[in-house]
Amino acid sequence: MNRSREVRGAVHGRRDVLRLFGAGAGVLAAGGLLSACGGDSSGATSADGVLTVKDQLGWLKLTQYGGFYAAEKQGYYAAEKISTTFTAGGPNILAWQQIASGRAMTGDDDNTNVLVAAAKGRPLVVYGAIFQTSPFAIISKKSDPITGIKDFAGRTIAVTEASRQQFESLVKKAGVKDVTFVPAGTDPTQLTTGQVSGYSGYATSQAVALEQQGVEVDVLYLEDLGVKSYGNVLVTTRDRLDDHHDELVRFLRATIKGHEYMNAHPAEVGKLVATEWNTNGLKVADEVATAKFQKDLITSPKGVLQVDPGKMQTIIDDLVEVGTLPKKLKAADVVDTSVLEAAYDGRTSLLT
Repeated sequence: MNRSREVRGAVHGRRDVLRLFGAGAGVLAAGGLLSACGGDSSGATSADGVLTVKDQLGWLKLTQYGGFYAAEKQGYYAAEKISTTFTAGGPNILAWQQIASGRAMTGDDDNTNVLVAAAKGRPLVVYGAIFQTSPFAIISKKSDPITGIKDFAGRTIAVTEASRQQFESLVKKAGVKDVTFVPAGTDPTQLTTGQVSGYSGYATSQAVALEQQGVEVDVLYLEDLGVKSYGNVLVTTRDRLDDHHDELVRFLRATIKGHEYMNAHPAEVGKLVATEWNTNGLKVADEVATAKFQKDLITSPKGVLQVDPGKMQTIIDDLVEVGTLPKKLKAADVVDTSVLEAAYDGRTSLLT
């Protein structure tokens, strides 16, 4: 099946769409605050050698974070002598700020926001990524599909203000005309009522929800449009990566196993998220569907949670070109793969 005709991925929350290309809007964080007693980010261990990792999630406990919960349930953190506490976040949690200020040792955040912060001098380092390509996409009805940039011609497409400049640049480069961009609402009603032919949203949120409601959709990802992307990059600071390298390796090694387990058992993990990790009314069917859809966005030939400096350099160059980044960065200054390399130790899977 053509990639643009599949619904994949896992990120919940319209809030993510609102700041995909823009800096300074709300961010999605899943951070680790390492401490001896939960009060600082020293990475100290207890007398019995157990490292306490307080994870401050930047959003609700949903299946986008199912790999962390799977690692906890399967005992992967315990095997690394790590005690974990995952706390649900909300719209006011700014992951990179938590990390840069020292209130968190690690976390995950929107790739663009991290790069903008780094360009402004924040000493942030990306050491992995949950989604190998962003779930952000143009969603259309299968009965009236948008499968490529040429299909934008003559259409009305709802986009976020933060992403409008990017899409305008894409259609201009492709020589596509007669495209009408309108502001995207908070849900895909514009698409289902026929007000627009395309709607910018997340495959794992709006597209999955529409599929669950019986609306067949096509999904055109950013990478289908030639825009390289990552979703939910793992972030720390340079000092903390250097000072707590071994602890980060232990934490990441267990987290890798958790994401591999979730991909192998999506129905089980989706159900656990909805019935145990978050008991605030999540629908099991929705979380299971998300766990299944996100698998393709999480996996890569080299394993889960990978980040490639070469791809990141392309992302940086694209963001500079459209004016999102104030200056060009060297990916080598922003990306460090040493924790990933140590965690995998030459393998591409830790469970097989």
